Amino acid sequence: MSTLDYGIEGTLGGKCGVPTNPHRTFLQTITPRRLKELFLWTEYLFYNSAHVYAALRKFGEYPITEVTYGTTNKSLRRKHKHLLEKVIRVRELLIMATLDKYVYGNAFMSMYQPFVRYLKCPRCRTLTNIQHVDYTFNLAKLSFAYECGNCNNQVTASVDDIQDRKLMLARDVNFIRWDPKLMDIDYNPMTGTSNYFYRIPQDVVQRIQQGHKSLIDTLPLGFLKAVKENKKFKFAKDAIFHMKTAGPAGVNPQWGLPPLISAIQLFHFTAVLRKANEAIALDHMVPYRVLSPAQQTQQADPVTTISLRNWSNKMDFHLKQYRRDPLHIMYAPIPVNVSQLGGQGKMLLSLGEVQEAEKNIVAALGIPIEFLYGGLTGQGMEATLRLIENQLETHINDIKDLLQWVDDNCAKFLGWERIPVDMKPFRMTDDTVQKQTLIQMWMQGIQTGAPIVSNQTIAELNQIDLVEEEERIKQEALDRVRQQQDIQIEIDKIQNNMAAQIMAQAQQAAGGAGYNPQQVIAEADQIVGRLLTLDEGTKKSELHALQMEDYVLYSVVVQRLEHHNTMQKNQAAAGMM
Repeated sequence: MSTLDYGIEGTLGGKCGVPTNPHRTFLQTITPRRLKELFLWTEYLFYNSAHVYAALRKFGEYPITEVTYGTTNKSLRRKHKHLLEKVIRVRELLIMATLDKYVYGNAFMSMYQPFVRYLKCPRCRTLTNIQHVDYTFNLAKLSFAYECGNCNNQVTASVDDIQDRKLMLARDVNFIRWDPKLMDIDYNPMTGTSNYFYRIPQDVVQRIQQGHKSLIDTLPLGFLKAVKENKKFKFAKDAIFHMKTAGPAGVNPQWGLPPLISAIQLFHFTAVLRKANEAIALDHMVPYRVLSPAQQTQQADPVTTISLRNWSNKMDFHLKQYRRDPLHIMYAPIPVNVSQLGGQGKMLLSLGEVQEAEKNIVAALGIPIEFLYGGLTGQGMEATLRLIENQLETHINDIKDLLQWVDDNCAKFLGWERIPVDMKPFRMTDDTVQKQTLIQMWMQGIQTGAPIVSNQTIAELNQIDLVEEEERIKQEALDRVRQQQDIQIEIDKIQNNMAAQIMAQAQQAAGGAGYNPQQVIAEADQIVGRLLTLDEGTKKSELHALQMEDYVLYSVVVQRLEHHNTMQKNQAAAGMM
C-alpha cells in the first residue's frame, strides 16, 4: 500500500547540518500519511465536526430525487417499484452510499443473494436443510457433524457435501456496504481494471470459530474458505460496485481521495482553539471574590480592634442566610471590601478565530456557508445555486449508475425483465418563467389540437407521476359509476316496496279487488311519459283527477315521477364531475 505524501518534508526542530522546512507546522506531525489511516481520521472528522456532518448529510440527501421507471408494462413497473422502494429502500441506500463516498472518497457495494444451504448425507445421500439440524462446525476441515434424519446416523458433511441453492425471494434480497478500511484493490494501470479483496474482520472470524449458527448458515461458502485459509476474500468480476471521488493521477489512482482531506488540518487548528477557549472558560470566566474588613483611617484599623475569626464566621453565616433568602439584610459595624480575581475571560476568548476556522472547513468542502445556515438570498443566490448544481452533476450521474446497477442485479437474480430506472431531474432553482412558458405552450396545444408539450412533461414539471394519476382518475370514475348503480338499486327496492304496500292497502280498502302489479306499473309508466310533456298546471290537474278516479294507480304514478326526477338529478351531477 503506497503512502499519501502531501509534499511537506523535514522535521520541526532539525538537526545539525539538516535544514528545517520553514513551511512545516506542528499540526502536520499528527496528519496521517497512509490511506487507511486517513479513513480513520475522516470518520473522526465526520462525527466530531458539526459543520462537516451537516454539510455531508445535506449534500448526500439533497440531490436524490424520486425514482422513475422507464416501462409501459404496469405489472412489471409495479414489481420493480415495490422491490426498490419497499424492500430494498433504495433511496436510503443511495444516501448511505453517498455518505461513504464523501467521507472515505470510496463507496463499495455488492448484492447479497439469498440461498438455502443443504447438507448431503455421505451414507444415504439425503439432503437436509442446515437450518433444521443441530451440527458441530469444524473450521479447520470445513465440515459439519450432525445426525441424519433419514438414516439416523452420526455423519460428517465435507465441502463436497455442501449445496447452496438460490432462494429467489425478492423480500430476502439485500445490498451490503463494505468498509473501505478492510478493502484492498489489485489495480492494472494499463487496462484500468481492478480486482477487489476484503479482509474479513476479526470479530466475524471469532464468531465463525465459535460456531455461531445464524452466521454460518447464511455466510457464502467463499467466505468460510477464506476464513479457513486465513486469506482475503476475492470478489467475483462485476460483483462489486465501486463509486469513488477521483484524485490526482499520482496518488493511488485505484482509490478515491476523501474530500475531507483538506479539512483535517483546519479541524486540528479549530480543536486547538476550542481547547484554549475551554481552559479560559474554566479559569477566567467566573471571578473569585475575596471579602476583607475595610480600613477607614490609618488610626482606626479594624484588624487591630476586632476578632477576625468572629468576623469571618459572621460573614459566612450572613452569606448562607442570603443564599436562602435574597431579601436578607446584614448589619455590619464596619465597612467591607470586596476584591475580585479573574473574570476577564470574555476578553480572552477567541470566538472570532474559531468561527473563521469553521468557515474555512466548510470552504474546504466546496460548500457555501449559506447552504448550511440558510440565507441564500439576493442577487447572487441564483448563481450560487447553479454553481452547486453543476458541482453535484457528476455525483448525480454516479448515483444514477448505482441505481441502475442495483435494479439490474435484482432483475438478473430474480429472473425479471430488466427496465431502465432513473431519477427525476435535480434542480436547486425553480425557474418560474420557464415553467409558465411550458404550461402556456401546453395549453396552446390543447386549444389548437396540435400538442407542443406532452402531458408527461407538464406532470414531471410539477412533480406528478402521470401514470399514477391516470390510475387514480380511472379508479375514481369507476367508483362513481358503482356508487350510482348502488343508489339506483336501493331506490328501486324502496319504490317497489312502497308500490306493493300501496296496492295491498288499496286492495284491502276495496274489499279485495284484484290488481295486477306489472300491469299497473306499465300503465303508470305510460301516464308518466305523457305527464312529462305537459306544463306544471295541467300536470297537477291530471294527477288530481287520477287520484279521485284510481288511488292505487295515482300512488304508483307519483312514485314513478319521483324516480324519474331522481335519475335526472344523478345524471346531471355525474355530468358536472
